[in-house]
Amino acid sequence: MTFSDITAVMLSNMDFFQLRKTAKRYGISYQGVRRQKLLRDVQRSILLKSTSSQAAQAPQGAVSAKPDLTQMRVGKRAPKRTESRINTFSARNAPLR
Repeated sequence: MTFSDITAVMLSNMDFFQLRKTAKRYGISYQGVRRQKLLRDVQRSILLKSTSSQAAQAPQGAVSAKPDLTQMRVGKRAPKRTESRINTFSARNAPLR
């Protein structure tokens, strides 16, 4: 099921008072409106809100793995590297870090 299907099922299972409360939360006028139109309007506003919030979170276009060197500060030291060593012990006997 898609998000729009789940939203439609959730809204259709609400009674009219719950639907009015949800419409008020999304800023939709509900006075003098039939139930089916109210269902359509609430579902449309929920879907628009979810797509706009997803679009704000998702990166646009291709994302490069190359580091951005323009943000590095002058005079800031690079993080200290730890020396790597070979672990000859099994994973069960490895010391906790």
